[in-house]
Amino acid sequence: MSEALRLSAELLELADEQRDECLHDSCMLLDGVVRDCAWKVRQAALQWRLDLEERIDAEGGN
Repeated sequence: MSEALRLSAELLELADEQRDECLHDSCMLLDGVVRDCAWKVRQAALQWRLDLEERIDAEGGN
């Protein structure tokens, strides 16, 4: 889970880098796809953590 959150943060950094040298719209499209994937990975990891915490609580954990 922590690895997924780290990866999503790295993907967001990559998508936010300056693309001054890029002359094609495809660069912006790729950045959008990377950003979308990063948010989906982050959302899935956070949901996984929430589900795990709820399961632990339901089983009488701390």
